[in-house]
Amino acid sequence: MSGHSKWSKIKHQKGAKDAKRGELFTKLGKDIAMSASEGGGDPDMNFSLRLAIEKAKQANMPKDNIERAVKKGTGELAGDTLQRVTYEAYGQAGVALIIDTTTDNTNRTVSDVKKLLESKGGKMAEPGSVLWQFEEKGLVVVSSKKLEKAQKHGQEDKYVNVDKDEVILEIMDIEGVEDVHVEDEIEVLCPKNQLKKVHEELIKLKLKVESAELVKIAKEGIEADDSNRQKVSELVESLEENEDVNSVWTNIAE
Repeated sequence: MSGHSKWSKIKHQKGAKDAKRGELFTKLGKDIAMSASEGGGDPDMNFSLRLAIEKAKQANMPKDNIERAVKKGTGELAGDTLQRVTYEAYGQAGVALIIDTTTDNTNRTVSDVKKLLESKGGKMAEPGSVLWQFEEKGLVVVSSKKLEKAQKHGQEDKYVNVDKDEVILEIMDIEGVEDVHVEDEIEVLCPKNQLKKVHEELIKLKLKVESAELVKIAKEGIEADDSNRQKVSELVESLEENEDVNSVWTNIAE
């Protein structure tokens, strides 16, 4: 979700340090396998899997890799048992961190996370001491373009620019939409249990969906000076380089 404007800033720019393609595919594969394990291997029936596959396709992950990850999740192929584990921590200036991981070895992962935190001046927090400061929401990012049917036989349907204000009014009319933020793209925030419905309604409007996922947003942001912001950024980057870490969320104010 790199580069989006408002709410995504709470999470460090995801993927910024996923320079090695193989490392990124490993993370995406784990997410696909975990989603398939939790809800089955049919993306039409498993919305979490559908989103994981869409994210993998956007990263140009090969089709064979995606199919193999699904089969590992459903048990059709042998693979390590995966589980999602969330760690709570603090960085510089009391900034709270939530570290979401997918791992086949919790001992290894917790040890790695602790070492990374300590190396950058952070520390693990007691369970429950950080999570209450955040709430989980659904976030769908769309462009201000709509799908236009081809006018002539043999031509392809294409996305065309439309009036952004009109699009926003249409989006705000969708049941479940809580807030909309606009910069280059349009970010649509909703309750986590409404993500599937809002996602489907946006597609019905023929809007081009860039991404959809669950995000963790701080109830109140904490202020930090430039020096501490830089240190927190470096800490988050180090954590996200670990192949078991999916996302890191902070409560640092914009």
